[in-house]
Amino acid sequence: MLAKRIITTLMLKDGILFRSKKFIPDYRYTLNFIDMWSVDEIVILDITRNINFDNEEKKIFFQRMKEISKNAYVPITAGGGIRKLKDIEILLKNGADKIILNTAAIRDSKIINLAAKEFGSQCIVVCVDAKFENENYHLMENYGQKKSSFKLIDYIKKIQDENAGEIFLQSVIKDGSLTGYDIKLLEEINEYINIPLIISCGAGNWDHVKNVLSYDYVSAASLTNIFHFTEKSIISLKNYISKSINIRS
Repeated sequence: MLAKRIITTLMLKDGILFRSKKFIPDYRYTLNFIDMWSVDEIVILDITRNINFDNEEKKIFFQRMKEISKNAYVPITAGGGIRKLKDIEILLKNGADKIILNTAAIRDSKIINLAAKEFGSQCIVVCVDAKFENENYHLMENYGQKKSSFKLIDYIKKIQDENAGEIFLQSVIKDGSLTGYDIKLLEEINEYINIPLIISCGAGNWDHVKNVLSYDYVSAASLTNIFHFTEKSIISLKNYISKSINIRS
């Protein structure tokens, strides 16, 4: 079995890289510290939602990725507002190792297969936003605000059929909760997962991470705020869970 990965997620808004809504450091400070902390990968999500994002704002995103990649020494996955193969090409040329598709894949899942053929499926990650509502899990669109017409399980099957390399799973109700990952969601989809799965949203302590990585079909856990307040946090986490789980050193 491959070693499990620990990933941290950072957000980019209007060209500024930050770690939470309340704390906005210079991006070089953030990346330098995370590199030293032994994280396995970094996910950078551009959450800029200005009306001109497909024009000037997207250019800023691309340029920032180029700058960020020069200061990071671990693989970077970039997402947010990616709509076309050209967007993927630019991000990969600017230093991203993988890209995350979300809205574009829901609108037309064929972009996944086209991107996989052009750049390799290993660098194509598809984000799946799910929300528990009215006794069922639903696929969400529009950054978790709108219920999709696709059924969650059908969509998960479809993106794998289109040769996605990984799934980045986000539980809308767990985002920022610090109450643990959405285990019920994992159990809902586990029999349909045939590619590496990254689980995000909800981690509040080391046991939450240890618990979720104990599932064979979970390849990586993504964390945000709980990493950002002590320089020893990632090393401490790995030391803690490595006693029972095969984790990258």
